[in-house]
Amino acid sequence: MKIQIRKIIVKKSDWRLVFLFFVLFLAIHPIKAQFAKPQWWFTYNHIGRFDDRWSYGFDLNYRTTGLIPLNSSLTAARLGMNYHTKTGFRITGGYAWFGTFVPTKDRIWLHENRIYEQIQYNHTLGKVNLVHRIRVEQRWRQQFTNENLDETISTFTNRYRYLIQFDGPITEYPENKTSLRWQLANEFFIHNKEEVGYMLFDQNRTLAGVLISPSGSLSLAVLYQLIVQQQPFLRETFLINSFRITLFHTLDFRKRKKTIQIEEISVID
Repeated sequence: MKIQIRKIIVKKSDWRLVFLFFVLFLAIHPIKAQFAKPQWWFTYNHIGRFDDRWSYGFDLNYRTTGLIPLNSSLTAARLGMNYHTKTGFRITGGYAWFGTFVPTKDRIWLHENRIYEQIQYNHTLGKVNLVHRIRVEQRWRQQFTNENLDETISTFTNRYRYLIQFDGPITEYPENKTSLRWQLANEFFIHNKEEVGYMLFDQNRTLAGVLISPSGSLSLAVLYQLIVQQQPFLRETFLINSFRITLFHTLDFRKRKKTIQIEEISVID
């Protein structure tokens, strides 16, 4: 019987990136805030590559503040078309619908329609993948106008989002098809001259967890997420502990020779 000793390989540069990430996290997040109810996010992210230059993508999102029983807070669907370059850039345009659940008898949720444009750039530092993503959203939102929650108004706002994501190998098993990677990400949200409250940066998300890939087309991310979110209506800032379980699904329909060989990276959304 042969006993194989498998080593966990983590470069010093990887740990420096992790350390830098958390220093930035502590510098960005405000100190004075109160905790809201924890959330669970369940998402499905799909990308289909049908050409060297073009692909489609969609994701489904369900959020709840309780598991037993379920206490739904939001559901969403997003669809977009992607244009890929040979240099690691991906340009996307699409549409998204968000529904926020509300506890009233005459309605199920508040609607939000979005049109979005984004550019994403992937590159590597050693064995660490880095992703930078800038997204611009045009949002038509249905909101309550008073504390009685009996009247709503539709408003339009622009929002800008920047995401930086790191991921690298936890273990290296050449003979094992299942890979295990760590992921870290931070995303902040900026509004532009709209009446959104008393902060320009109304939301920030920090994520950390692992990515399990049992095959080339499927990956499962299990992540902890800390959300710092402003509530303009209440003029308060909340810290939200949330847990995200995301299934990434990538399909490649290209039949001809692939001239763009850049691997798709599972990006948190």
